[in-house]
Amino acid sequence: MNSVIKAFGGICVALALCNFYWALQGTPLVSYGHDGTYDDATTILSVTIPNDDDNNGTSTTGTTNGTNNGTLTSSSTTTTTTTTSNGTDILYQNMLQNSLQPFSNVSTTFHSKTFYAGLCNQYMRFMGLILLASMEGYGQIIEESISWKDTYGHNDLVPHLMLWDVVHWNTYYPILPRLVSYREDIHRDLTLSLDTINLNPGTFVKRNVQYRPEIVSHIWDANATIVPPPFVRKPMEGKNKYKILVKQIDVNQAEKSNPVHLAMYKAMLEGALRPHPFLQGIIDKTRMELGGGDNDHGDEKGGYMVLHARVEPDMARENERICQQYRVMNMTEILNMIYEKYPEPPVKTVLIVLSKALMEQEEAKKDVVMKNKKQEPDYFHVMNHHNLNTLNDILEHGMWGGKVKVVEAGSQMVHDAGNDFYRYYSNIAGSIVNFFLAIQSNILVGTEISTFSTLAMNSRIYRGQRENYFYRPQGLYWMSPLNNVTKPHRFVC
Repeated sequence: MNSVIKAFGGICVALALCNFYWALQGTPLVSYGHDGTYDDATTILSVTIPNDDDNNGTSTTGTTNGTNNGTLTSSSTTTTTTTTSNGTDILYQNMLQNSLQPFSNVSTTFHSKTFYAGLCNQYMRFMGLILLASMEGYGQIIEESISWKDTYGHNDLVPHLMLWDVVHWNTYYPILPRLVSYREDIHRDLTLSLDTINLNPGTFVKRNVQYRPEIVSHIWDANATIVPPPFVRKPMEGKNKYKILVKQIDVNQAEKSNPVHLAMYKAMLEGALRPHPFLQGIIDKTRMELGGGDNDHGDEKGGYMVLHARVEPDMARENERICQQYRVMNMTEILNMIYEKYPEPPVKTVLIVLSKALMEQEEAKKDVVMKNKKQEPDYFHVMNHHNLNTLNDILEHGMWGGKVKVVEAGSQMVHDAGNDFYRYYSNIAGSIVNFFLAIQSNILVGTEISTFSTLAMNSRIYRGQRENYFYRPQGLYWMSPLNNVTKPHRFVC
């Protein structure tokens, strides 16, 4: 009991220090209520320090909301902390260390597979594995067992805690399972190795935690006693669990047959999974620059629209026959739908989310073909040429006769943020920034043939943001009318 009281006292002191600093600054660097938002972005320099009282002065405490039922255990492992030019995010890192401490009386598991594909496919897999952990009775997951793949960047695995706000996530326990650090003295069948990633410039030391080599072939044996036990045996198991739940939601069965998982799903879409404070700082700064600010109504005085124009040649060519009834691949047609819906500018800025690089690569291929006169450019080349010219025109001249500025989204804002780690992994980090800029926009226009648009709009529905439109051949379709939507859109394409 004394250790619990000391632990609780330690976190109270930590929170008091945080609040004291924030009071001095006037606005908080990070807030950790379920509706909290970040107010600043800081530059992070990664260093590795021992997790002991002599070096960091932190207590071995748990979550910050006081709702857990776990017993805390002390730690002697190493962890990654960060510093800034003004030292402010040391506060976050201390809270992260505390939050990652495992509870000794809560069942813990280890995710045995890795993510792959693009961000939104990984996002669905993550939500599915969280549902699976709950279904199997686990209250904690080893954080190092969850990594996100930088698929279109360095094709490398990125630690979960470097992309997402784990402190905030853990405040949702016991609704959602906690993420906790590997402990050699507790998790006896795991082993830790350290990899140094050359960020050029700078380095990052990544913690790789795996099952000990001598037991890897036995971890799924029925009679084996593995500590911690593994879960997610098949690569698609997490995503399949996610798809089962969203189908139940779609046919109005989840509330009666699976209320626990429905509550978990809502919590994740409402904001339990939110970006790492550094990335959220970029999002908040960009929102202000786009005109977001305090204007949440999309009127002519401010706000921004996100247009997810999925017209890149890969979508046009590789998925030509998928969901043809919902496809619009002509950029001009999409813009005309928006002008018909909004004759006058509804926002200050339009942020376009697409891959201009893919379009430019296709354009270069077309030029080579025409120059050599080996064949006439096909339909996809012609349409891409038109779409690229249309995109360049509105980027230069704006929309609504130049009244509204048009900005291209991308990973450059992360690349230019002054942090070696996020510059190196700017592809996946930039995808996260773009995704949450879409979620927090005043108006979102996208396509239901894309997981990006669908997931962003479903998150917005649970957050009460109703200005969400799919572009279809018939025009813009309002997918979330104020009095007519009680469930998210099910992705079927």
